Amino acid sequence: MRGWVALTVIGWLAAFLLTPVVALAQGTKPNPTDGVAFEQRMGEQVPLDAIFIDEQGVEVRLGQFFAAGQPVILVMSYYECPMLCSFVREGVLAALQQVPLTAGRDFQVVNISIDPLETPMMAAGVKTLTVQRYARAGSENGWHFLTGSEEQIRRVADAIGFKYFYDETIKQYAHAAGMVVLTPAGKTARYFFGIEFNVSDVRLGIVEASAGKVGNPIDQILLLCYQYNPITGKYTPTIMTIVRIAGILTVIGIVTLIVVLSRSTPGGNLPPPREAAPA
Repeated sequence: MRGWVALTVIGWLAAFLLTPVVALAQGTKPNPTDGVAFEQRMGEQVPLDAIFIDEQGVEVRLGQFFAAGQPVILVMSYYECPMLCSFVREGVLAALQQVPLTAGRDFQVVNISIDPLETPMMAAGVKTLTVQRYARAGSENGWHFLTGSEEQIRRVADAIGFKYFYDETIKQYAHAAGMVVLTPAGKTARYFFGIEFNVSDVRLGIVEASAGKVGNPIDQILLLCYQYNPITGKYTPTIMTIVRIAGILTVIGIVTLIVVLSRSTPGGNLPPPREAAPA
């Protein structure tokens, strides 16, 4: 009996001592989600010589979409993604529908599928639906949906810091969400993350990436007052903007006070001076 009890105690003690070792070993196992990220690589040149196939099945170079000297909105997604990709494309479309600038006239939109097995037919279906919903004349020349080889896709993804991987367990791609605004020279200018995008931020991002070639005078003034925050991916007021606004409000307050006081005691309503009494 005592021998059985001793063996039981030893067994429990061994299990207790080995548990942290097993847990530690499991903790060092690579987490597949570590391969998903969207790193901001500001000013990085995308490979303009990268080769893809457009929605019509024609071979194209990425540089073709910069030939007009317009900024380019780049989206990395895949067309048969059952979840996140459709939300990203929906967010991009919803924001651009409210931006006064027009795709094809002021900027280009390029969506590259991260799945090398997808076909131009899939890309064509997504483009048709997108252009119909965007509903602006001539915009079909501003929306481009591409497919390509793993090598070419990776070249572009690596340049913009877009990290993704294929999860064999669920047969889907794990990836980040967002879009990148590129300059007419093909360099990364602005990053916008998530699936919903602030319309004002997107508009200013396009105007700034174009170096002022698109947009109106108000946009140029706003760019003087707002500064891009690479941490949040948003435009925020600069310190000088706050100081200027405070100064203007102070001047307006002083002028208003002077006007109010002058009207409350107008010179014309002062009583006439009293005549001196005769001696």
